Amino acid sequence: MIIVMLQFYSATPAPDMHEMATALRGWGHRVLVATPDRQGDLCFDEAGLETARIPGPQRTLARIARFIPISGLARRLAQFVFMIRIRAHLDTLRPDIVQVNPTMLSFLLPIYRRNQYVYLLDVRQAGEVAGNNFLGRFKNWRTVLKHRLNAHFFYHHACFASEAAAERILGPLWPRWATIHRVGQDPSFLSYQWPEGRPPMKTGPVRFVYIGTISRVRQLELLLAAIRQVTASRQDFSVDFIGPDTASGHYQRLIDDWGLESIVRFLQPVPYARVAETVAAYDVAIAYVPPVPDWQYQPTLKVLEYRALGIPILASDNAANRPIIQVGVNGLMVDHTQGSIAEGLIRFLADRDLLARISDQARRYRQGRTWADSAKEYLDLVYTPILQEIERLT
Repeated sequence: MIIVMLQFYSATPAPDMHEMATALRGWGHRVLVATPDRQGDLCFDEAGLETARIPGPQRTLARIARFIPISGLARRLAQFVFMIRIRAHLDTLRPDIVQVNPTMLSFLLPIYRRNQYVYLLDVRQAGEVAGNNFLGRFKNWRTVLKHRLNAHFFYHHACFASEAAAERILGPLWPRWATIHRVGQDPSFLSYQWPEGRPPMKTGPVRFVYIGTISRVRQLELLLAAIRQVTASRQDFSVDFIGPDTASGHYQRLIDDWGLESIVRFLQPVPYARVAETVAAYDVAIAYVPPVPDWQYQPTLKVLEYRALGIPILASDNAANRPIIQVGVNGLMVDHTQGSIAEGLIRFLADRDLLARISDQARRYRQGRTWADSAKEYLDLVYTPILQEIERLT
């Protein structure tokens, strides 16, 4: 079959679609993955070869700006043109499956095409990141409504990474319209071999690591404030933040102002193939996420990778993490408050027997699935059954 995967949310997305595409190609399917570049153009990739480039909405917006002021209406008009161009290119490919990580006006893609191709709504990032004031709650409600309408009326089927996310969008009857597909992990996390006889951390500083983009949207101020609170009573730890800095040095300036230079470091990102061995050099991995809906209902890739690796995890307590973290077994969970995060850090520092026990149990408890496992699940539970049902009805 011919499968096209469209992801719009980032020029540097999580590797899930590309990795699943590799597995599906190995089973004889033709798969193209479309991802925006840094200019917003949508680039179609087939096994590492760019086969097409669709001009992004920013290019249309620049032309529109010559005639009308930039506004919400102008942006929607540019996005409308973008969707029409994508539809036209899909018509040249004539795929069996179009799998869409949604964006603005993505409901336009399946209109008058449902009888030709199967359209799947693949909600990995719901887009609920607005604030908790009235305007923020309204924007989040609108986002949920948009996904719900897409799943009910425009797309053939919806896919989510967790039950909590599916229920958030579709309500308790979500199995009528959707299936759950757990996120895969790179095999390097599952196959990593811990050194034999590595001694438990009984003395010396405890080394924490946070891996991810250093961005303002992640609200790292709360985590840094908790670290600052801990330094008032303890200095026997360090925290390394590893990832690209998109906050223009904001957090580095913050730790300079707070005098945390001896405890906190911001380090450059490492190649993805080296993330597992990099994390394994630390004692505890921090899986902190901000208290916004997008991170509350679907697990981050990092927390799944840490469980697969078998390293103790200090994680935010939310619906997405609770099935992954067994408190006291492979990690600890903390509330979204400075005091709770500080308490979690201190527990690992003050009770070295607890840290040693969780370290041992986390390695024995490690579990996960590869991207090939995820691809096989999509193939068996969604692609093939829906195509067979459509063939039966026609």
